[in-house]
Amino acid sequence: MLMQAQKAPPEPARPAPARSRPGSIVRRLVVFALGLAVPILIFGGVVLWQFAGAARARLEADALGRARMEAAAVDREVASLIATLEALSLSNALQRGDVTAFRDQMQELARRSGLSATLRDPDGRRLIDIGPEPMPERLDGADAQALAGRPAVSGVVDGRFRVTVPVVRRGGEAVLYLLSFSLPADRIRNLLASGGVPKDWVMSVVDRDDRVLTRTRAPERFTGIQAPDDLRRASGPEGSWRGTSLEGEPLFIAYAWAGVPDWRIAVGVPEEALAAPVRASLVWFAALGGMLAAVAAVLALAFARGIAAPLQALRDQAVALGRGRPAPVLAGVPAEVAAVSAEIADAAQRQRERTSEREGAAAALRSETQRLEVLNRLGTALASELDRQRLGDAVVEAATRLTGAAYGALFERVPEGPEGPEHWQLLSLTGAPREAFTRFGLPRVTTLFSETFAAGGVVLSEDVTSDPRYGSHGGMPKGHLPVRSYLAVPVVSGTGATLGALLFGHPESHRFGSREAALVEGLAGQAAVAMDNARLFASVRREQDRFEAAVQAVRGVLWTNGPDGRMTNEQPAWAALTGQTPEQYVGFGWAEAVHPDDRAASVESWNAAVAERRRYTHEHRVRRHDGVFRIYAIQAVPVLDPDGAIREWVGVHSDITEQRTAEAALRESNEEIQRYAYIVSHDLRAPLVNIMGFTSEIEASQDDIRTALAGRPEASRIDADLAESVSFIKAAITKMDGLINAILKLSREGRRNFQSEPLAMTALVQGLADAQRHQAETAGAAIAIGDLPGITADRVAVEQIFGNLIDNAIKYLAKDRPGRIEVTGAVSDGLAVFHVADNGRGIDARDHARVFELFRRSGTQDRPGDGIGLAHVRTLVRALGGRIDLASRIGEGTTFTVTLPLRQP
Repeated sequence: MLMQAQKAPPEPARPAPARSRPGSIVRRLVVFALGLAVPILIFGGVVLWQFAGAARARLEADALGRARMEAAAVDREVASLIATLEALSLSNALQRGDVTAFRDQMQELARRSGLSATLRDPDGRRLIDIGPEPMPERLDGADAQALAGRPAVSGVVDGRFRVTVPVVRRGGEAVLYLLSFSLPADRIRNLLASGGVPKDWVMSVVDRDDRVLTRTRAPERFTGIQAPDDLRRASGPEGSWRGTSLEGEPLFIAYAWAGVPDWRIAVGVPEEALAAPVRASLVWFAALGGMLAAVAAVLALAFARGIAAPLQALRDQAVALGRGRPAPVLAGVPAEVAAVSAEIADAAQRQRERTSEREGAAAALRSETQRLEVLNRLGTALASELDRQRLGDAVVEAATRLTGAAYGALFERVPEGPEGPEHWQLLSLTGAPREAFTRFGLPRVTTLFSETFAAGGVVLSEDVTSDPRYGSHGGMPKGHLPVRSYLAVPVVSGTGATLGALLFGHPESHRFGSREAALVEGLAGQAAVAMDNARLFASVRREQDRFEAAVQAVRGVLWTNGPDGRMTNEQPAWAALTGQTPEQYVGFGWAEAVHPDDRAASVESWNAAVAERRRYTHEHRVRRHDGVFRIYAIQAVPVLDPDGAIREWVGVHSDITEQRTAEAALRESNEEIQRYAYIVSHDLRAPLVNIMGFTSEIEASQDDIRTALAGRPEASRIDADLAESVSFIKAAITKMDGLINAILKLSREGRRNFQSEPLAMTALVQGLADAQRHQAETAGAAIAIGDLPGITADRVAVEQIFGNLIDNAIKYLAKDRPGRIEVTGAVSDGLAVFHVADNGRGIDARDHARVFELFRRSGTQDRPGDGIGLAHVRTLVRALGGRIDLASRIGEGTTFTVTLPLRQP
């Protein structure tokens, strides 16, 4: 019997059978198939590489062919120009020295062909020059060749080249003249571009002096500079090599010689274009490899499926064993697999027996640990939850489960505040719909409830129907949830404030005891701490939301720095702008996102502002997260503690790129207008000079005309009409000359570079008034200069502005009262504001805008002037970064307001 009572010794553990992994079979078959495909891939790769090499060689040959073709085109073009000049040089007018007659032939050629020629004597002096730009009166190497009796082509000079032929006396060898075309280098560039060269290729023409004559890419940048060393060292009629372009781009370069002008035509093909066939070959190779790999994988999978099916069935049986399900022996499989399957089925049976034993023990453990799990989950929720609603739901649900209550509720006390007087509201409920409580309103102030709401302690009733504390209000209301067992615990904070109350009920009596009461009382203490935290978090969140709203209202990127000026903590706006991580921008790491040219100045000025504890303003370029540099204006101020110590710096970056771009475009437009005005006025003066000359000839011929008309009846009338016409022409010429001089003056002022310096404006304007005191006294006017703010600006421009305004005020004073002119000023919003006021005639409201226009004047024109003064003043004020405004009434006077920055850059 003893032997029978002893337990059998445990069976030795059997080694687990090795698993067959179908994936391993598939992998090996795929490797085998790929091994067969490798030779095919190698062969294909070699073929494609050869093809790519041939394509590259073809492109290099095309480049040399293009250089030859363009060299031939340039030869044809220059030869055509030489032929035109030689034909023109055969003119009979030149042979007999009639330069005037030859001028007509040159002008006819210019009209028909657009070619403007120049005729010079052998010493280089221009006899006829109808070109757009005058040719210099000096001889160079090309002219020396022409003087030797041969046509010559010069190199590039100021973006132009010259074709020259000698004019030789018939029957002799003496050179009478030099006949030339001076042509823009763009003529050759257009010839190159007309050949249809690929847009990423670059072609250059190098003249006889090894300078770049023109270029298909960026000619305005490189025309006239020395050619690269490789091209200057090139000799022979043609050649090729690998080098770099003038921009530093790697190229294959081929050149050919244009013999007529003695130029070299170079064609550059980017290495990127030459490498394109190689990349295409690699793509084809990759596609071929991918296709062969796919075919190999499909074949391997097909072969492996038949091998892996029995092993898959065996794996499924092992999975069933691991999950405790029945694992019957497999049938219709190889013997080796069947043996393993039988072992698995036997193991499955033994496992089910052991599982049954474990489940009995686990049921007992679950019953004991369930309560602890609820407490643990609730503790975690109370420690991490900051939302009052979710917090209340978690407490009520956990307490209801722990006490076995049918219903649980948490009432929250709402203190008196902006929303109204103190009141109680239902926060959380479980075991019943909210309407079951809310339709009865707040709990009645019975003896049973009042003790809990007054934080009097735990209230426990085994049966409220027989509890004398409950029946004082007529018992349970009709339709109320059936409650007999009742448990209530107040929720009180550590400061003694009542936060709420936990109430639990059950339709059966004697369901709650001291154990449940102690448990809920502990939960109420934890809930009080959590509710305090939630209310504190809500308060902090409201402040944070207010701060975030303020941040969003700021137009720009907001950031903060520590009191020492170093960037710390999380800076989400700066990180979003620059893409920097906290590790990258911490301290002065933010400067790495600033443009290298602006970095040192930004850090230096920032450190100076921090050291001086003053407001910081600056501008610099910042690299955005996408790599693009933008211009930002920075404003930063220190935030001070009550004791005056700096707590932190708060700053904002505002993107002003579009503003600065618009300002640059405006400056460029103004410069273009000024250049245009200069050119127009210059071109207008030429015909005016001719008119003046012809008018002088007419005046000189008046005596001859009188003699020719002597004795005729109409002689006196014709002589008077002629004299009157000549006087009208001379008056118009004088007026036109004044207008042209005014335009030239305005253009020159617009192009002048300003030199900023500190200006004591009171002394400066007083000096201007003193200079015009004689005119003022003559007009019966007094000039008063107030206390004016100093500025930093260009002295000449400021003197011209206020000198013109004072002169205008004197010129247009009223005749019926003494004149009074006052100049006052002040600083407003960081700008200097000056007023020049008079009590003169005044300006009609319709003319307030017109008086600033060129050649526009207002009112009676009884004073000398050309209508350019106020236009000049407005141009200067705008150039200084300011504005000018006008306020005036007829008969009362005029006030000009000039607003200027306190400091010019």
